[in-house]
Amino acid sequence: MNAFEDLYTRPHQDRRWGLCLLTGLLLALSLTLAAPAHAAAKNTAEPVTQVYFIRGFMGIFSTGFDTMTQSLARRKIEAKVYSHLGGSALRARIARQYKQSRRGKPIVIVGHSFGGNAALQVADSLRRDNIPVELVITVDPTRAGPLSTNVKRYVNYYFSKNGLGAELKPRSGVPKRRIKNIDMRARTDVMGEGDDHWTVTHNEAIQSEILRAVIRAAR
Repeated sequence: MNAFEDLYTRPHQDRRWGLCLLTGLLLALSLTLAAPAHAAAKNTAEPVTQVYFIRGFMGIFSTGFDTMTQSLARRKIEAKVYSHLGGSALRARIARQYKQSRRGKPIVIVGHSFGGNAALQVADSLRRDNIPVELVITVDPTRAGPLSTNVKRYVNYYFSKNGLGAELKPRSGVPKRRIKNIDMRARTDVMGEGDDHWTVTHNEAIQSEILRAVIRAAR
């Protein structure tokens, strides 16, 4: 006679005690089985991205961002690279992770050329979600806005008089102290190396400056 048959051959009180014991064992077993599943779900949670790079037209001329992403990874800073056409997906990811992150990690957006335009637009769209952006860095954007009140600081690298790059200017709610324009045409460590709108993300001096600014903001 097995244990389950025995439960029904005992007096009523014994059967009730046995059923309680069986229920307890099944409950303990279910909790034991559930624990690894919960741990696995926790371990596979989406890592919180802090830094977002946005490439310029077709993503062809902004591959210096890949080098910067790898440098940040070595410092345990999660960074992703997007196309300038991926603004909607980027905004959705930032909004989702901002709500999930208990620490509220600082958000940094870096864009080149059309990607610079997209960086400005994404940051502005996050204002409607009441999401603060610690830093926006634009590299020779072809537009000067929009600038938004939810961005703590703007740094804009641009080539004056090249017919492409734009200088960022203060507007209502975004005072001059929040904006830093850097004219790369006046720098020998940029122009002296033959860099221009298309190749500037590969310039080591510019990469180093951007990385330092990003690391400070992401802490």
